[in-house]
Amino acid sequence: MDPFTMTAVLAAVDTAASGALSGAAGELGRRTAEGLAGLARRARRRDGGGEPPAAPTGDGERRALAALLIERARAEPGFARDLASWLRESEWLTAAAAVPATAAGAARPRMLPPLTSAFTDREDVLAAVTALLDEGDGGSDGAAFPRMAASMALLTGPAGVGKTAAAVHCARALAARFPDGELYADLRGAAAATAVTPSEVLVRFLHRLGVPADRVPAGEQGQADLYRERTEGRRMVVLLDNAHSAAQLAPLLTSSPGSLVLVTSRHRLPELVRDHGARIVRVGPLSDADSFLLLTRIAGPERVAAQRTHAEAVAARCGGMPLALCETGARVQTRERLSWESLEREFAAAVAGLRGSGHGQAPGMPDDADGLDDTATPDMSGVTSGGGDSPVGGGDSPVEPALLATGLSYRDLAPDAARLYRLLALRPWPDIPVGAAAAAADTGEAEVRRLLETLAAAHLLEETGEERYRFHDLVRLHAERRAHEEDGRGATALAVRRTVTWYLRLAARADALVVPGRWHLGPAYARTRGGDGPAGRTAEASRIAGASRTAEEARAALDGLRRERANLAEAVRAAEEYGFDEEAWQLCEAMWGLHLRLGFHDQWVATHLRGVEAARRCAAGVGDPRAEGRMRTQLAFGYMGLGRYAEAEAQLTAAAAADERAGHHRGRATATESLGLLCLRQWRYEAAEEHFRQARSTLDGIAPGGDGADDVPRADALLAHHLGRALRGQGRHAEALAQLADALARFRALPDRDLYNEARVRMSLAETHLAAGDPAAARTPLDEALAVMASEGAVLQQADAAELRARCAEDPADAVRHLRLARSLYEEVGETAGVSRTGALLRERGAD
Repeated sequence: MDPFTMTAVLAAVDTAASGALSGAAGELGRRTAEGLAGLARRARRRDGGGEPPAAPTGDGERRALAALLIERARAEPGFARDLASWLRESEWLTAAAAVPATAAGAARPRMLPPLTSAFTDREDVLAAVTALLDEGDGGSDGAAFPRMAASMALLTGPAGVGKTAAAVHCARALAARFPDGELYADLRGAAAATAVTPSEVLVRFLHRLGVPADRVPAGEQGQADLYRERTEGRRMVVLLDNAHSAAQLAPLLTSSPGSLVLVTSRHRLPELVRDHGARIVRVGPLSDADSFLLLTRIAGPERVAAQRTHAEAVAARCGGMPLALCETGARVQTRERLSWESLEREFAAAVAGLRGSGHGQAPGMPDDADGLDDTATPDMSGVTSGGGDSPVGGGDSPVEPALLATGLSYRDLAPDAARLYRLLALRPWPDIPVGAAAAAADTGEAEVRRLLETLAAAHLLEETGEERYRFHDLVRLHAERRAHEEDGRGATALAVRRTVTWYLRLAARADALVVPGRWHLGPAYARTRGGDGPAGRTAEASRIAGASRTAEEARAALDGLRRERANLAEAVRAAEEYGFDEEAWQLCEAMWGLHLRLGFHDQWVATHLRGVEAARRCAAGVGDPRAEGRMRTQLAFGYMGLGRYAEAEAQLTAAAAADERAGHHRGRATATESLGLLCLRQWRYEAAEEHFRQARSTLDGIAPGGDGADDVPRADALLAHHLGRALRGQGRHAEALAQLADALARFRALPDRDLYNEARVRMSLAETHLAAGDPAAARTPLDEALAVMASEGAVLQQADAAELRARCAEDPADAVRHLRLARSLYEEVGETAGVSRTGALLRERGAD
């Protein structure tokens, strides 16, 4: 049977080409793509083609390449053997990109937020969701049709009515029916400006589903495809909280029939009903009885017993809104002398003042503040004031009671707590760590912890994790308005700047640990090294200044950047809106390690587009003229990750021009080098070689002691490595080996040895020997690389080197030994694709 069918070869070409474009399969994907490039060059030469082939980008180009490969394989036995070997490797690339979710050891995420002990009622919501599940399972009589897709419920209602708590309650109550885990994301859909992109959520979900960072596709479509594969056949709860639109939700919906998707939104989202069969569950205000019960649980039974009638009237004043009830109960619980009768009078006076002012809604709220766009307003006709008046707010806005309760709670705050409350609300931070809060208030962390606890006790802040807080968006709108009215433009701008600067210093410290030794711009790094700020002249600062850091420190720093990722993006937006251009582009510079290691390419592009504009404004004024080129070069890598190569090339060309205007040879060399790396991805090896040689020539223009001179030796070493890869891609193996030997010598001569990159060069030497048909020569550099990767704690790279070493083993026992090492290393880091691949190779050898 002919193994070279169009279906099989085209599928492999599609897999390798898409892996090359997205970087979704790590070193295996790169090698497989480069192997395809080599086969394409050989086939084109034998076919009489003039120009060397470029990476195919469309269906037509991939089909044409597959046909050419099949033709050459049928004509030449040697080519057929090489193509068959490459097809085998491409099968493992497919496995690396998407491991079946049902594989042994599949991750079972537990992402649901905690449920408050004061949660009350919502049995009707639980009953509706349970009925939906029972329908698909056949209910009591088992007569239903088999479910073909995930069950989906859409919980709708106004802001502050408790949709999130109701959804979490349902998910936890039904957890036994979904043993494969729970996924949760706050989509921040109160407004289009704050709504997160589907890609941000997909990357986070894939990480929690066990997909390593370097296996996550860069593009949203690839992420969505892998997400559905990872959830296929699993019984999970997926809670998508605070959705803004159906378009935001679509990529996040699992189609696994055994799963439940819970969506909360202030919008009706009819597309979910039309396209996905969602069941709408309306979450309305609590009944009078349940409102009183919730208020009692928060305030304490002993505080209610003495003035039950007035307490019931206050509960009614809260309009059945859990947010208002929780804030009001917290006021009573923390103020010993506050009576229910006084509280009832406060509510009545606040309502009367609002109506007398002529406002149709609560102060501080936008025109659409009820959040009921395309959603029926809950029936509040039965919610009356304690004195038999009309419903609270006159029926104008169902969220008015929550805003009134927030205003009354705010009046109770001490001045320092009230000031912190206002300053934290100036931006829609996804969440607020203690350090950022201390920066906003310009006070110490010990003091700010006390104030944060005060605000949380008053239910004006929600605690989301250890020493991390967030606002309900209604509360934040109230606090933001109070800040602008009470603090003024100058004080609010200073608070935002302090917070942005805190994030900048945090990111710069972490970035320097994640990617040590790289050159960078901006005083944030200099301050970190010099002791200006929290780092001081500590051991950590010394490590940042030099090169010594442990793998554990690097991992912890990367985890910190991941945790603050959304806040860092918001800090860039804040800096842009307040005109803090220097901070804006430096924040982008400090996120290099985050994006290089973890991706999040959509955020990468969005932040760096702002960084480019900020840098341009700085260059036109008194800022650093080198910043524009730096931002454009980094933006280009974001575009590269998304496979948007034309935009990447345009940015790199503009970066080189900007650096030339600024007289910045180091930046221009980097932009030119990056053009070469872009050409490597596109199989344009001759063009890549030319760019790398141009970059080297540019570095020669840096005079001793000039700007960037200290970085020239390392930059030369990196360029020698890149040049060796470009020569190997052209089949010029002897020249490639000479260049790689030169790169290794240059790295070894650096005053601060870069052992990791030395090991990478050794792996490139081994790959070149293998490409040249000399496996024996590949063993020594691979053995040396294995030792270095082990000492550096680079487990995945060590596993990859061990797997490559098995390909050039001296004998079957040697191959088995290295495959077992690779498998154990993949198991150590939970790389299930590598475990599966090496296990299969061991079984082929009868060694497993």
